[in-house]
Amino acid sequence: MAGHRQPRADGDPHHSRLPLRGKIMRYAAGSVIAAVCSEAMFLLLYGAFHAAPAIASSIGWLAGAIPNYWLNRSWAWQRRGRPSLTREILPYVAIILATLVVAAVSTSLVHDALAGADVSSGVRLVLVGGTFLAVYGVIFLLRFFLLDQLFRRAPSGSTSPNATATSTRETV
Repeated sequence: MAGHRQPRADGDPHHSRLPLRGKIMRYAAGSVIAAVCSEAMFLLLYGAFHAAPAIASSIGWLAGAIPNYWLNRSWAWQRRGRPSLTREILPYVAIILATLVVAAVSTSLVHDALAGADVSSGVRLVLVGGTFLAVYGVIFLLRFFLLDQLFRRAPSGSTSPNATATSTRETV
């Protein structure tokens, strides 16, 4: 059947392998929304409030990370139910913190490099803000792979162990 989804390779009949193209498209759309949230917060803090690049990067990154998690989990990977703290949330936080460090270090380096340069505050804002956005773009594919592994391995909150065991016995 065209609309029928195949069971996952790990044998869990309650989850399906989503077509890769659709998953990537939903992930990309969710990432664009998250990038806009992050970049807007970064530019507001760094440009308007003159926050340090590391502070603006941290808060900006988190402003996108929270909606990004929920969009990716529920939309791109179509996960339902309560997320597991140890199997989903903590690994996601580790991914976010690692990429946050890259963003904070990168924007700080560009900011520091421009400190002695004869550039306007507008040019500085564009270059440092562009660096922040570039980090988001570079990490995009790596995060897709990591999130795909994370959400593929983690059992859904709506599937009980008994339901899986019963379904497996019925198919044998």
